[in-house]
Amino acid sequence: MANNHVIFIHPDGASPAHFTMARLVKEGPDGRLNWDTLDEARVYLGHMEDQLTGTSNGGAVTHATGVKVYAESFGFEVVRDENGNPVIDEASGRVVEEELTALSGTNQTIMQEAVAANKATALINSGVIAEPGSGAFAAKVGQADVPAGATGFSAFPRGQFAEITRQVVESGIDVILGGGLVNYLPVGTKPPAEAVYAESAQQLDAISTDSNIRPDINLIELAENLGYTVVYTEEQLKAVAANPNVLKVLGIFANEDTFNDNIPTPEGNLRGVEENLLATETEPYVPTAPTVGEMLKAAQTILERNPKFENGSFTVLEEEGTDNFGNINNASGTLEALLRTDEAIGVAKEFYERHPNTLIITAADSDAGGLQIDDTDEIVGTFGTNPTGLDLPEFPDFENPGDGQNGVGTEAFVTQPSASGNTYNFGAAWAGTPDFAGAIVSKAHGLNADKLPVTLDNTDIYRAMYETLFEVDLPDRDVPEFVPAPEATKDTGNVIFIHPDGTSPSMYGFARVVSEGPDGRLHYDQFSNSGVYLGHMRDQIVGTSNAGAVTHATGVKAQAGSFGLDEFGDPVVSRSGKRGVTVLEEAIAAGKATAVINSGFIAEPGTGAFLAEVENRSDVTEITKQILESGVDIILGGGEIHYLPVGTVGRFGQEGIRTDGRNLIEEAEAAGYTVVFSEEELQNLPKGTTKLLGIFAAEDTYNDNPEELNQSLGLDSYGQFLPDGTPTNPPTISEMLAAALPILSADPDGFMVVAEEEGTDNLANDNNSRGALEATLRADAAFGVAMDFIREQDPNTLLITAADSEAGGIQVWQPTPFAPALPETVETALTLPTNPTDTETFQNPVDGSEGRIPPLTTFQAQPSLDGEMGNFVTAWAGQTDFSGSIVAKTYGMNADLLNSTVDNTEIYQIMYQTLFGLNSLPDYQDGTNESDELVGGDGRDVIVAFGGDDTVAGGLGDDILYGSEGNDLLRGDLNLRASQNYRRGGDDLIYGGTGNDRISGKSGNDTLYGEAGDDIIWGDDGDDLLLGGLGNDTLIGNNFSGGSGNNTFVLAAGEGIDTIIDFHAERDKIGLTNGLTFRDLSIGQSASSSLIALGEEILAVVNGVNANDFTANMFVAV
Repeated sequence: MANNHVIFIHPDGASPAHFTMARLVKEGPDGRLNWDTLDEARVYLGHMEDQLTGTSNGGAVTHATGVKVYAESFGFEVVRDENGNPVIDEASGRVVEEELTALSGTNQTIMQEAVAANKATALINSGVIAEPGSGAFAAKVGQADVPAGATGFSAFPRGQFAEITRQVVESGIDVILGGGLVNYLPVGTKPPAEAVYAESAQQLDAISTDSNIRPDINLIELAENLGYTVVYTEEQLKAVAANPNVLKVLGIFANEDTFNDNIPTPEGNLRGVEENLLATETEPYVPTAPTVGEMLKAAQTILERNPKFENGSFTVLEEEGTDNFGNINNASGTLEALLRTDEAIGVAKEFYERHPNTLIITAADSDAGGLQIDDTDEIVGTFGTNPTGLDLPEFPDFENPGDGQNGVGTEAFVTQPSASGNTYNFGAAWAGTPDFAGAIVSKAHGLNADKLPVTLDNTDIYRAMYETLFEVDLPDRDVPEFVPAPEATKDTGNVIFIHPDGTSPSMYGFARVVSEGPDGRLHYDQFSNSGVYLGHMRDQIVGTSNAGAVTHATGVKAQAGSFGLDEFGDPVVSRSGKRGVTVLEEAIAAGKATAVINSGFIAEPGTGAFLAEVENRSDVTEITKQILESGVDIILGGGEIHYLPVGTVGRFGQEGIRTDGRNLIEEAEAAGYTVVFSEEELQNLPKGTTKLLGIFAAEDTYNDNPEELNQSLGLDSYGQFLPDGTPTNPPTISEMLAAALPILSADPDGFMVVAEEEGTDNLANDNNSRGALEATLRADAAFGVAMDFIREQDPNTLLITAADSEAGGIQVWQPTPFAPALPETVETALTLPTNPTDTETFQNPVDGSEGRIPPLTTFQAQPSLDGEMGNFVTAWAGQTDFSGSIVAKTYGMNADLLNSTVDNTEIYQIMYQTLFGLNSLPDYQDGTNESDELVGGDGRDVIVAFGGDDTVAGGLGDDILYGSEGNDLLRGDLNLRASQNYRRGGDDLIYGGTGNDRISGKSGNDTLYGEAGDDIIWGDDGDDLLLGGLGNDTLIGNNFSGGSGNNTFVLAAGEGIDTIIDFHAERDKIGLTNGLTFRDLSIGQSASSSLIALGEEILAVVNGVNANDFTANMFVAV
């Protein structure tokens, strides 16, 4: 028998955006939660048999049995007629159900099978134990169990809390921990004295006297008769965990849930929104109750001493507060619930360290509220949402209220400091109060975690757990099969980076259900590796399009406004150590073929930032010029007006905007580019084309307006009209990529492509659902082109994709099973309740396929494997970019370099290592704008100090050090005059930056730049090159150390007077720059020093050297 262990943690309703909020508050943007450190990440698809969004009960049944069920199921399956419609019982009006057969072939859940196999078991919930996330693993109730005449929540099988609780108590599970005292005691029963949170029988009866909530028998007495020790508080739980004689424990830690999403008052229940919690002085959680992390720790202690433990163990844990607080859009409550979840994950990881034959797996089944995070002022404001673009007073833009620490419009949340030393204010936006299909990511760790499918169906949760617990292979769901990439055959290869700006799993989910159905698979779903993407900048949380692109292009954090320049106005130092050089520019310099492709104008940051540096992203004409002059082989996109001078009308009927008089299209033709303007021309290129410029629109190929405005203008989402009324029909980025690859792949040195689908961002920022859908499908088609190339032509190719933020925060919504299904047309305006307060619930207008104005045409999902999936609408959190639920993906060569949680800087690293080799990058660290101490290691280091008066030392390798701003102390090796431990240091490259710096090369043949400021530079041992730069600098050869070295002291006109010390005429040189020659100079004597001058300008004072000792061969051009 297998003796493995499984811990399933279900943070109900939680998406990567939810965990971002927890990460920011607890660890800071560069910190890592326990969730972040789990080994594997997969996008999770949670649809039911009959609807797109997983219900808490149906999702739990699927996790417990491995079978898709109808949305109302709590352990039974619905009977269907020959047409696939549910059979209705004429007497009750309810659907007819039948026994459910699990994927294993039994009529038991995985928990019930684990109990039967004599494994140690535990069931944990922060809510009542009858909550589906725990209850569905140990109980089943059906339509027949619903009391006659029941209404509201009681009318659903999942509402039968008393019966579910009874079955849990009788299940044989060893440790049962949760809330729900009211579900254990009959009406009128006095609560146990140990239950300090319960005041009286009357208090419990005030909660409910309904038969679905209150049992007929005392279930606590039943549990005690079954051998359970019953506890009611955290303190009591710790005591029984410490008692080696206790093997069976029932914990009941609250009257209802341990969290307070409802607040009982004499006047009735209040919703547990922030405002009500504050007004009633109610904590988000019951103070005497343990957290789920504390419950898990105690449960593990008890299970580990149980003799059954040698047979393996199975624990199911649900943090329900993440869902219930999310469903009332209580950001602070949701945050607390997330932190408790993450604590439990940490406890699980500690268990894994003790027992490596353990699988930890986490998943939600839906996205509670569609939470999004954005930078804000100190007080959180509103988010403009779902505009029409038209002046329609009856359909105004919705101002979606943001959440702060204490609710709507209150003080912002504040992050812990980032690695750059900054803290940030942020607020939460919500798409609505329902559960959405969402952007769910499952994470796994330990045994069998790497065996998860590349895209995870909700049935796969059961499959992974069952195969680990019982070592039995189960049949896969009949979804399209993953096709792995062929193995690479070389050490370096090609890179295709596709940047579908603004996209998240929820946007791809939208595209999937419309184009393929929920069981279909997009190309996006067929990437081999996935990682949750963290996109913060140096100075804010949400990645901007320009700074995000700079980070992808250089591998370092940029400030939000950057387009290739750092916060001091200098070119960004890339992760490879080169100042102002992107990975694409390095590919060009290495002789590789290169291409940039964009559905927007080519100066869009997603392409432009790889080849241009400007002060402002709006300088599109300069960006376009730099792209054309970069040496890139293929340029495909829009933006004709950026190539043409004012007064020149282009092919698309618009006048150019260049003010420099240059016609870049003519210049491109003169430089050897084949220039094309249409899809037809692109697909019929002249034979032998090696340089290609494609311009397919005056600006963008898409029309980034709300649907209603585009309709009023007669425009579709893509393509415009020429002056004569002819539609332009520009190529898609997949067609552009397909045209580029044959040209690029002919280069024996390899190639790199940077492609951006910008419509996914711009149309989503307009909350244009129809346009965002089309843009996402276009991006996905480009993935398919790249995958086909890898599979069929060159396996030595990496395909990598990532957005840098989430545009708009789209969510897919259906009202079932709690309301009737949506018809094809809704005649009235449709809204979702959003961010309720103590006095008001706001209403967020939803989108159909033609926009939000009624009559609203709903979207139609393609069928699943189980049948029709109905109609749906979309909701948006706002028009802005959010930090979002971004997932980066890879396929092909080096795909496994992607981590399960990936920083935006790592996108560059993976691309660079594929282009130039796994060991091609030095180690990197950077500082804050305070005074930092930064020390390298024995390998090659790049250290960028940024602001402040910093102390920086390299190690033994060939290091590159940048002082940046401030009066810095920079040393090539460690803080020693000679190399450390008498080992020779590396050949270092040091830049002082702005400020009065002290720079020491130490050992090695170093190149030392003082740059701006009055600097002191020591060459020390080795053959060094010393360049003072602007300012009156002091250049010292070997620091009178007696060391050897042939040094070169570089002079330049107009940069100040340098003082040269320790110059040895027999071996050192004077370097001259910018065309300066020995004949231009005069050398005079001043006391014991020589003066080197250019006319009246003194360039240098050379101490201790006679003017007559200088000869022409001492001067060299540099």
